[in-house]
Amino acid sequence: MDAKRAAVHAGKYFLFTSAFAVVGLALVGGGIALGGLEAWDILSADSSATGQALSAAAPGIALAVAGLLVYRFGKAWSLYKTLTAANEDALSDTFDTQHVKSDIVSVLDDRLADMQNDLQSVNRELRKLKEDDAFEFGDAPNSKD
Repeated sequence: MDAKRAAVHAGKYFLFTSAFAVVGLALVGGGIALGGLEAWDILSADSSATGQALSAAAPGIALAVAGLLVYRFGKAWSLYKTLTAANEDALSDTFDTQHVKSDIVSVLDDRLADMQNDLQSVNRELRKLKEDDAFEFGDAPNSKD
């Protein structure tokens, strides 16, 4: 694969992972803001209300975990998509079906031409043998009756 196509695939991978990272970080930030502020308000009012602060922060924690999952999924998906496309590009150069078909047809044409030449030479030999065998079954010169 040439450097230009490799750079294109690397650029696609970078853009995909960056987009998923931005979305994931936004979800994590939203989760921290949502859960952290409520938990901070509860803990600042009463420092012994940890359970209550934790239950208030649960939606924010879930949103932050969802952001991490989005980022990890996006990174894996981006890798799969770009590697698959790069592999298809490389294989399309290596295994050009039209080129393979033309090579096969060329070999078959050569073989058929050889077979035709062989058949023509066999036909010539058969004609020659028929002409040579055309003698009469008469008396042989040294035979006795």
